[in-house]
Amino acid sequence: MKTYAAVLVGAMVLLGGCVGGFGGTATDANRQTSTTTASAETSTPAATSTTTETPTPPTTTDVERTVNATFVIEDGENVTVTLMVANEPSERQSGLMHREELANRTGMVFAYENAKQVSFWMKNTLVPLDMIFVAPNGTVLNVEHAEPQPNASTSELETYPSDGQAKYVVELPRGFANRTGVGPGTKLVFEGPVPKAESNGWLPWSNR
Repeated sequence: MKTYAAVLVGAMVLLGGCVGGFGGTATDANRQTSTTTASAETSTPAATSTTTETPTPPTTTDVERTVNATFVIEDGENVTVTLMVANEPSERQSGLMHREELANRTGMVFAYENAKQVSFWMKNTLVPLDMIFVAPNGTVLNVEHAEPQPNASTSELETYPSDGQAKYVVELPRGFANRTGVGPGTKLVFEGPVPKAESNGWLPWSNR
């Protein structure tokens, strides 16, 4: 499979456990969905990162495409991360489920065809996560701090919704956002082509 190198930014601003439907629609991997609203994708010039670290993505995943991306921190140091790209229905369905560890500054980005209100849960997810919901123009909408719920039934799972229409969801090890200053209004910039959702057939648990 091909490797993505992406660039995304915009006037406004995604990763892995399970999805819980908001509004009673289907669930995509680690999480999500509810109503869908098409949103045009915009971009702006990529920001320059002051961070040189480019972590090696985990090797225990079926997702082979990766992308480097930078969070542009206002009044702080920009942070570069390496993300596995989950842009197919089956990849978003599996997400980061069953993984026992996640390297620092390494995670997953969920790319959707259209921006929509999404909601994730932590079903079958063993690693604590920061879920970073991102608008089509690259602006972080909100950050949710999620903990595993290994003994919870589906009805007991906590859900983590986006504060608005998200086109991307980035999942990184929990604590990343607080340590780096990533929050609402932060810009996410992909290096190279922006990850795009690919459709490889309808799945019964997919919202598409």
